Amino acid sequence: MTRAVRVGLGLAALAASPAMALDCQRAATPSEKAICADPIALAADSDLGKAFDALRASLDPKGRTQLVAAQVAWLGLRDSNCADEKGPALGACLARETRARVAFLAGAPEAGPGAPGRLAPVFRMQKGGKGRTDVDVQLLKFVDAATPVERAFNAAVDRLTNDLENPGKDDPLADQWSYMWSMRMAYASPRLISAHADGDSFMGGAHPNSYSVNVNIDGARGREATFADMLDKPAADKIFALCLKQVRDQKSAREGSADDDSGAPKTLAESVAEATADLKAWSFGADAATVSYDPYAVGAYVEGAFSCSVPYATLRPSARADFPLP
Repeated sequence: MTRAVRVGLGLAALAASPAMALDCQRAATPSEKAICADPIALAADSDLGKAFDALRASLDPKGRTQLVAAQVAWLGLRDSNCADEKGPALGACLARETRARVAFLAGAPEAGPGAPGRLAPVFRMQKGGKGRTDVDVQLLKFVDAATPVERAFNAAVDRLTNDLENPGKDDPLADQWSYMWSMRMAYASPRLISAHADGDSFMGGAHPNSYSVNVNIDGARGREATFADMLDKPAADKIFALCLKQVRDQKSAREGSADDDSGAPKTLAESVAEATADLKAWSFGADAATVSYDPYAVGAYVEGAFSCSVPYATLRPSARADFPLP
């Protein structure tokens, strides 16, 4: 069975029946069997069905069509993310992915007491082809945004899709263009909203590109937070050193030795400091902040992405007193 046929069958099944809960009597794929064998994964799947049905009931017919297409795309991504796991580890992976999806469909944060307004998923799904980009955009926005915080968040989310375009019909790779964004709400409270978005696109060129962006809204200021809001220069230098060590360790683990910067326009220390000084690279969770370095940010494209974990026990003593850390 081809991927197109499987997706078509999935769309038909979801459209025909609002209920999303898995029928274990008919479990056929490795993922379905793993979910049915794992009580935690099965409970997460049940919650997923409820969240899907609740969101579907709130949408108009066009919105329901977009939701179904988005859910089918996510199911494929979930299975891909867990494809390397076997046995109990597969069930645990599927449970984690499903719990995250439940939170997304409900507009709920992974950590924190919750946003001051109502968040809901927004979808833009478009099948690709000649002269038409394949689009899979699944983001979160405030419904009926009325406050500065809600408007600032929605405006930042809108900017993520400003570069979406379709290929020219004479482009030899026109049927391969793709554009994707997914989002999770890492933390939300009246003081701080921190959403992490992952993107991937191919719009011609030598290879696809992947990237991440964080939307961090300061509740008191009613705008996107900046790195200068959080740290002064002496404190920033300490965090730069912490992240430089972590990036060097990751490079050593992957390559056997840390990048010696030979031939690079910037030293690794300069690249890490520059990337870390952009708060759009920062995601704030329950216990720590994570700095994400996209391909090219601190190394060659083939090296991939890197990251730095900054525990709040380290960050709080250095941060400005009025910065809304979780």
